Amino acid sequence: MIEIRLPNDVSAPGAARKAMGDLSALVDDPVFDDILLLVSELVTNGVRHTGQGASGWVDLAVRWTRGGVRVEVTDPGPGFGEVREPTIYQESGWGLFLVEQVSTRWGVDRSGGNTVWFEIDCPVRVA
Repeated sequence: MIEIRLPNDVSAPGAARKAMGDLSALVDDPVFDDILLLVSELVTNGVRHTGQGASGWVDLAVRWTRGGVRVEVTDPGPGFGEVREPTIYQESGWGLFLVEQVSTRWGVDRSGGNTVWFEIDCPVRVA
């Protein structure tokens, strides 16, 4: 299990990716790369769209079993409305679209802040 509170600044996505290091030995490289991409997208969304300022935070929680990985990114922001499919002309706005396309399941829990979670079914090498 990985649990970390990240600062609400541009360093958060990189710190989140670094915190995922323990998982790299437990899943195959392509799956790990997908997880890193989605973690980066969700943490970036948490930093960019919550309006918290420098004193804010984003929490990252990662859990795994033999059958897969679950990631939760929580912030105290108000959440978001309808997720729209981005157009090829957009430079941003791809995060939740990628989560939807790459993960096995995903969703939002708005109790106690705004938590966006995803799960990827995959073999995990656990002791």
